[in-house]
Amino acid sequence: MGKRGAVVFVLASLGALACTGEVGPSTTSCTTDGAGNQVCAAYADAYPYDYAFVDPLSAGPGGYYPYTIDTVQSSPDYLTSAVTTSAIGPTPIADPAMAPEAIDQARAGAEAINAGVRAALNPIRDLIRTPPAVADDTLTYGPMPIGGASYRMTMRRLSDERRFGWRLEVQPGDGGAVALAAGGLIQVGDTARRGRGTMGVDMDALSAADAGVTGKGQLLIGFAHTGSGDGANDAKILHVSLRGYTPDAAAVMAVNAEVFAWRRGTSANEARIVTRANVAATASAAEELIAIKLRWQKSVGARADAAATGGDVPAGEVLRFTTCADAALTVAACPGGLDVADAPDPDPAAADPPAGMPDMPATPTAVPEGT
Repeated sequence: MGKRGAVVFVLASLGALACTGEVGPSTTSCTTDGAGNQVCAAYADAYPYDYAFVDPLSAGPGGYYPYTIDTVQSSPDYLTSAVTTSAIGPTPIADPAMAPEAIDQARAGAEAINAGVRAALNPIRDLIRTPPAVADDTLTYGPMPIGGASYRMTMRRLSDERRFGWRLEVQPGDGGAVALAAGGLIQVGDTARRGRGTMGVDMDALSAADAGVTGKGQLLIGFAHTGSGDGANDAKILHVSLRGYTPDAAAVMAVNAEVFAWRRGTSANEARIVTRANVAATASAAEELIAIKLRWQKSVGARADAAATGGDVPAGEVLRFTTCADAALTVAACPGGLDVADAPDPDPAAADPPAGMPDMPATPTAVPEGT
């Protein structure tokens, strides 16, 4: 790796999303859009892969937007053509030529989480390009070979209150047991393709079925995606629990941690990221465990307050450091509006969202089964 509280709303318990209620009769019509996606009218607003979203910052494809973590607004934070067209699994995204150290570490930590999200949603992106089987209040896409495994997604309408559930199942390409790879629940809001819910990814199940998937552990996500759908007024808040998670078991040590993120339209991102990286000022190349509070403001700059433990940091001690940068991400004095510190709790499992964030949604205790 290279060296380098405006919106306020309270979320109800996400446990309510598991209640099915009564579902009245429905008819489902599916059509093929210009990109080849099967758009099933009664379900499209709740698809886990948001095929219709175009990121207002990057002006590019953003189907992973509801679940991915945003950091500073620069090209590595957004999906390249290689990622959006790959069959399955994370595609490495290169760091920029130069970025301040703690900001670079925060971006890499977010990308590690986003890689797990893509490993689950890439197959769904491909599955929804095939006609589903329709039965009562259920859509079934697949099974379909993707990468080195076979995938099937089931999506259910759980109630007339716009509650939906989905599950992604995976089976080794040469046969074997079918396993739950990912799943989620959502209650769609008053605006189409906005809502709140939960999602989970089981990287152990994915990597056991497909040798091309390198991750291990689980990602458990609580999310709220609100606003009018015009981009500038949207808000996305995420709470991510990492359970023995790594995007690449051969290269990155697994982490147990709590991560928080808040994207405020097109103007600002805030996040608490936990990552493993070598701090440049330490004695060796050993990696430290780093908790980082990151703030980015469009056309202003970014600030990262970090707390490192382990590695070369003596037991019982914490190494703290701060980086500020201007809008071009060159090291600078802290710009106005980013001159107040928000020191992170060094405990990776701490419930420690950035100051001023809305109440965080709860994460599920296990990967949701979509029922």
